[in-house]
Amino acid sequence: MADLEVTTHTTRQNGRDALWIEIDYHWVKQSEPRKRLEVFVAGRAGYVYQLLVDTSATAQRLAEQTRLFATARKSLLIDVTAT
Repeated sequence: MADLEVTTHTTRQNGRDALWIEIDYHWVKQSEPRKRLEVFVAGRAGYVYQLLVDTSATAQRLAEQTRLFATARKSLLIDVTAT
């Protein structure tokens, strides 16, 4: 990764404190910009849940990424036990 620009946000995920990270970058020897979105949430028993979406930073792809990330966050379940 090169030319990293990182922005962090505190947020909530399923009622828990979470960290939202946005990373703007490009791969070395490639000029196409990329954007990475991540959310980290601490669970019980020391588990950490991570949600990651990474795509090229074109207007169309960023719009898709925003929708995908929002949908994934709505679906992310923390500390759910299968029955």
